Amino acid sequence: MTVLSRNPVETTASSDLMEEAVDWLVMLRGGNLSESDTNAFADWLLQDVEHADAFAKAEDFFNEMLVYAKIPSLETDQPSYEHPPKVVPIVKSKRKVNTWLAIPLAMAAVWLLAVGLVMPQQSSLLDNFFSDYHTQTGEIRDIQLSDGSHLLLNTNTAVSVDYQASKRLITLHHGQVRLTVAKDVQRPFEVKADSLTLRALGTVFDVYRKDARSIKVTVQEHAVAASLQNSTEPATVDQSKAVVIQTGQQLLYKGEGSLPEPTAVNLSQAAAWQQHLLYINNRPLSELIAELGRYRLGRIYLTDNKLKDLKVTGVFPLDDPEDVLSSVKNVLALQETKLGPWWVLLHR
Repeated sequence: MTVLSRNPVETTASSDLMEEAVDWLVMLRGGNLSESDTNAFADWLLQDVEHADAFAKAEDFFNEMLVYAKIPSLETDQPSYEHPPKVVPIVKSKRKVNTWLAIPLAMAAVWLLAVGLVMPQQSSLLDNFFSDYHTQTGEIRDIQLSDGSHLLLNTNTAVSVDYQASKRLITLHHGQVRLTVAKDVQRPFEVKADSLTLRALGTVFDVYRKDARSIKVTVQEHAVAASLQNSTEPATVDQSKAVVIQTGQQLLYKGEGSLPEPTAVNLSQAAAWQQHLLYINNRPLSELIAELGRYRLGRIYLTDNKLKDLKVTGVFPLDDPEDVLSSVKNVLALQETKLGPWWVLLHR
């Protein structure tokens, strides 16, 4: 990978270190690091203070690309000819078009990089743009629909609403929503999350779409019928293989191609987010950090598996995730290393 530097002279060692830093920056921009990749990144940062410094410089480089991006002067860019050939005007016009196209593309690339590194991993600006309703990071929003039904959108959630004469359809693009359904015998109420379709048989249920391979359905009142799209006819739903989820049950679909049986769930714990609370009962610290990460900008990293597997229990207010993070750090006697305003490494 070629790395541009603002320093006129740079040693081979520092150049290699900067390349490593930019490689990590690009990997983090992708947003799909595995557990081993995340551990390796944390280990790399903690190896030497120069690593953290190189990473900060890599961030600065991308942030300042917009400042240094300037449109070249067409007069100075043109080659000098004692007897200019006739093709010079054509070349000039072509360079002008390419220049004006390159600058917006560079700006868009830098903007996407910055957004990808700061926004929570489950957010999607494209989904937000095409949705009817969405929430920002940390926002919980209640929406009343035209039939009297209510949607309670959790943080970083996007939905679309399609009400027709014969049915009511909610599409969950990403995030989590509690649905309180108004009765209408003429128009069934359905929720679509990727290949999973849910038909309300009662009033209140919760759907959390973490990604296409992890969709969680929790029924708070009455029942919900869950079914999958027909693999041979994607536009149809295979009702013959529908699974009914009753009150106090939860279905976790992981994209296996068939629906598992629902399991019992503690509704008070599962619905805690609706009161702006996060309930963790004897679960790994990594789960608490992952949930907390949904409500704040940036990333939180745990540096080793022992920390990740450490069991924690508690009820945490979601209105101030930074205060929760500070409390967790103090109670568990963890050290904190900050990389700019957005990234936090927790370690011993």
